[in-house]
Amino acid sequence: MFVFLARFIYRRRWPVLVAGLVFILASIIYGTTLFGQLKGGGFDNPEAESTKAAEAFHSKLGRDEGALVVLFNSSDSSNVDNPAFKQSVETTLNRIKDQPGIGSVTTYYNSGATSLVSTDRLSTYAVVGLKGNDDEQATTLKALRPLLTSEKLQVRLGGLPAVNQEMNAQVEKDLQTAETMSFPILAVLLVFIFGSLVAAALPLAIGGMVILGAFLILRVVSNFSDISIFAINIITMLGLGLAIDYSLFMISRFREELKRRNGDVEASLARTMQTAGRTVMFSALTVIISLLSLLVFPQMFLKSMGMGGAAAVFVAMLAALTILPAVLALLGNRINSLSVRTWLPGGRNRKANEQSGFWFRISNFVMRRPATVLVVTLVPLILVGLPFLQVTLSTPDARSLPPKAESRVVSEILTSQFPRNETEPVEVVIRTEKAALDPATLSALYDYTRQVAAIPGVRRVDSLVNLDPRMDKGAYTQFYSEAGLNQNPQAAAVARQFSNGNYTLVNVLYDSEPLSKESQELVKHIRELSAPAGFSVQVGGNSAFLVDFLDSLYKSIPVAFGLIVMAVFVILFLMLGSLVIPLKAVILNVLSLSVSFGALVWIFQEGHFADLLGFTSLGSIDGTQPVLIFAIAFGLSMDYEVFLLSRVKEHYDRSKDTAAAVANGVQKTGAIITSAAILLVVVIASFATGEVLFIKEIGVGLSLAILVDATIVRMLLVPASMRLLGRYNWWAPAPLARLYNRLGLAETEHEETPVLIRDGAEAIEAAA
Repeated sequence: MFVFLARFIYRRRWPVLVAGLVFILASIIYGTTLFGQLKGGGFDNPEAESTKAAEAFHSKLGRDEGALVVLFNSSDSSNVDNPAFKQSVETTLNRIKDQPGIGSVTTYYNSGATSLVSTDRLSTYAVVGLKGNDDEQATTLKALRPLLTSEKLQVRLGGLPAVNQEMNAQVEKDLQTAETMSFPILAVLLVFIFGSLVAAALPLAIGGMVILGAFLILRVVSNFSDISIFAINIITMLGLGLAIDYSLFMISRFREELKRRNGDVEASLARTMQTAGRTVMFSALTVIISLLSLLVFPQMFLKSMGMGGAAAVFVAMLAALTILPAVLALLGNRINSLSVRTWLPGGRNRKANEQSGFWFRISNFVMRRPATVLVVTLVPLILVGLPFLQVTLSTPDARSLPPKAESRVVSEILTSQFPRNETEPVEVVIRTEKAALDPATLSALYDYTRQVAAIPGVRRVDSLVNLDPRMDKGAYTQFYSEAGLNQNPQAAAVARQFSNGNYTLVNVLYDSEPLSKESQELVKHIRELSAPAGFSVQVGGNSAFLVDFLDSLYKSIPVAFGLIVMAVFVILFLMLGSLVIPLKAVILNVLSLSVSFGALVWIFQEGHFADLLGFTSLGSIDGTQPVLIFAIAFGLSMDYEVFLLSRVKEHYDRSKDTAAAVANGVQKTGAIITSAAILLVVVIASFATGEVLFIKEIGVGLSLAILVDATIVRMLLVPASMRLLGRYNWWAPAPLARLYNRLGLAETEHEETPVLIRDGAEAIEAAA
């Protein structure tokens, strides 16, 4: 199949290149319109209780979808009771009251709520309701910002709408910074690795094409499904990184074959596609399936990351198997043009045979002492991964932003100078059989709220029946009677605030952090209470959202892991004809990932290197990051596994000597895998310079996973375990072995000419 494809592309290289150009133009014209279709948020589970509570909160109780916090601070020590202070607040808010998308506006002055005033009485905040979904709120907020200013007071914006807006803007800025940093470094490294300006330019060109192509695919998908704005990050990260990796393997093998075949371009391209091309396909399929496992999660954010990553890898594979071979066919021996080899240190004296050099010594060392190498490498991996047993997962909040971000500053002021969590209560939405103001409903609600108030950690309960501790059930029945509502404006106002028809709201205030374990336990206690007859209770709010979010992760992770393992077994079996190697690969990959997970906890949860990396530890890590890192890193780990094992299998099919095949595989892929990993780490590690905490987490976590996998695991653990297993590496039940042979997916061309292995910059000329 691959030989046929190679010959087809060689003979029709110009039409293939024209088709590639058309694809690029379509990606530029239509694919870049993706940015106008991207959605914010996407962390909620549509089927979760907290999500349904939020829907009822807005649709049944008439509450606004977003709550913007407008914080007013005195600049001259005048307090909130000063008439000039009050006038400045009201003048500022009057500018926005008729703006589209604005709902209710609650202030200390129109509600009398002392919780809206700071303890030193020099600050107050207003809660401005915003209508619509996250994107509509962002549009409204953009229009409000220039209006919310004051000559006499300092005005700052906070709350979830402001946090989301600043986070999206910062992520976009971080992405631009990462691209600006990584491209020059990649260019220099590629020139050093290839020793030729022409060869070095190809991977970067393919990388740009892959990113645009992935945009095109997601733009089409956006017509049928919501796509998170954060999908752009994974497209850039994986699209550029894997395009360079796949190009590196293909170009390296092509250059080697040209030397071996005395410049015969067509034969060299055919063999390149049969070996490196075949490996790229199996590798890409493994990564794609790993990423698509994210579709089992209910959160739009994770689904989008899976679709974005899979689109990038698919286009990288497509480009490596079509456009790149066409370019290689066109260039032929000119692939080595504009050589800078002699400019590099030792460039004139790099040649060595395969019985010398660093990777030869490493492979020999591992083959002589496999048990020792296995133990010495396994123990540190396990120890470094142990901190993950103490992991605490949460979701992003204002503290994920840089310290000087306006919405984060507002959040910190609300926490330190105002009553705790007044803007983030646990929201209990209750649907009742009878009207909310019916005497029987009020009586049952009275008893229920007293049970809630008795739960440890509850500071206060606000509801229809918690206005005054001196009022009993009978007093509340009279308070909300038809006569009471007509004669008492306060009763009518409270009724509108906490009820509508047969829906009523109970707000539970507490002193612990909204995303802390204590707050999560509070939510669970409330949900465990027996609801009165005729009451349907749904518990929402940020703390409940976190409980539901983690619950959905724990339920979906085993399914995603099972799909990944199944895919790895199928793909590696189709490639190698073994069931032992896939099992070993899964075990070793999980061990290598433990290093990344342990480091995440040690660095970000416990706060080590916080000053160096520029972040504030939240005492937890974002719950989506281990899931993302697992899916991406597991796929990338299999990527390098496939490249190593393809060369091992190629030698084993000729010699039937496992030890010699493994040693040969390490020798011939060691430099190229390390080079590929370094290039990929440059792309991913650039995200660690970002200001948003969860972007920084994925940059650090993925970089560590790739480095450990491409060095310790791939060059030491895998060869040592294969040496110990010997011929059992290639075991499969007889029926499966016959199926493998019948499918004819093994490489069939045997070569007798030994391949020279070179040190330094020429090391990557060993075939993939």
